[in-house]
Amino acid sequence: MRKYVSCIILIVACIVCAMIFYVNATSTNEMPEMPSGGGSQETSSSDEGERKIAFSDKGTIMSEYFCSSRLRIEWSSIKYTDSASLYISAELILDTPYGIGKTCTASLAINGARTDFTVNPSSETSILLGSSSIEITDFTDGSIICLDGTINLEFVGEGGVCLSALNANGKIYQGGGNLKESSSLSGFEHISQYPSLPSGDEITSLAMVFRYLKYNVDPCNLCDLYLDKGPVGFTDFNKANIGNPRDTYNSYGCLAPVIVNSATRFINANGGTHKAYDYSGYEASELYRQTSLGSPVIVWLCDDFGSTPSISRIWVVDGKTIYLKSNMACMVLIGYDYTKGTVTLANPAGNTFTLEMSAFEKGYADMGSYAVVIQ
Repeated sequence: MRKYVSCIILIVACIVCAMIFYVNATSTNEMPEMPSGGGSQETSSSDEGERKIAFSDKGTIMSEYFCSSRLRIEWSSIKYTDSASLYISAELILDTPYGIGKTCTASLAINGARTDFTVNPSSETSILLGSSSIEITDFTDGSIICLDGTINLEFVGEGGVCLSALNANGKIYQGGGNLKESSSLSGFEHISQYPSLPSGDEITSLAMVFRYLKYNVDPCNLCDLYLDKGPVGFTDFNKANIGNPRDTYNSYGCLAPVIVNSATRFINANGGTHKAYDYSGYEASELYRQTSLGSPVIVWLCDDFGSTPSISRIWVVDGKTIYLKSNMACMVLIGYDYTKGTVTLANPAGNTFTLEMSAFEKGYADMGSYAVVIQ
């Protein structure tokens, strides 16, 4: 009898050991849990014990501020030293005073991997639309990851402007070393747009960057010969400057693609070796990185810091609705300091000045996160 009992005990023990082995084997294929906070971490607890973290990060990508509403993507990432993969999770959130009156759709894509959501009516002012997580197996250090979120909805916002969709999209730099605590470009020359270019903050900002890069350039010459211009009410500011910057009242500026084109033509005409890049959509941290590498960054801001822009003009050009926002200004980012929480900007309509980093990042997002870098 004692032999039978011993055999039964041995069989039960074998079954338990097999079950434990199976659970451990299958759990290694599961996606690691994302960290709750950002910043570098040394280890992470799991069923396998402690895993060392190569780096972790987090951030926010925001849409333009439009009709008192904003779409944002809250993301976090983690990479372990024992894996070549990067793990990213993201939440898509709508901030609006109007809520959602009827069922609508939304989507969130991380590096092209898209998840669709059905969103039910809600009276909340901050609404979680959905979330997604992916493993990027082909990650290499210093990669750019693209995130894109969209919500399709209809309501009439401030000034009777009809909003049919909001889109938040951006690019995040992952790995490649830590960002410096502070950086400042020395010897950067400030140029005033006055009196010759009263509406020419964009082209004057470009002239400042070219001067820093040792090109012999005159802002008025740059405006007259290299800037595309179009008539007010019939021009898309992604294709040309609305009006002439030499005019005080009947000119409304342009956006990043126009300045990239102007810069490219000037460089080619003057035998330069630099290239102009549209950095629109990047998080502010990538703009700081470019500054730390020696590149001033042309940025579009809401210059009434502390407020949010409203729609000041509406035109329909080639079937596309053009919304001009109030207080749009173009400046050059020439420094930042994480310890002080400030950035340094060269404003062609004023002087070189420091600004709270949070105010800069809000103004940059409010205007649509437009930026240009010449390298």
